[in-house]
Amino acid sequence: MTLAETFSFLPYGKYAFYIWFSYLTAFVVIGGLFVRTKTIHNNTFKQLRLKYSRN
Repeated sequence: MTLAETFSFLPYGKYAFYIWFSYLTAFVVIGGLFVRTKTIHNNTFKQLRLKYSRN
């Protein structure tokens, strides 16, 4: 199997822009949700640590 055969699915004909743009949009949204959730999680733990600290 050659490299050209391996990547022959990439062009997708005349719909390439729409398909790759939708993939990019999905990955950006999922990545943004992951980062946002991670920061909210960390902030919540910081607030709980401050609230329940024994000082």
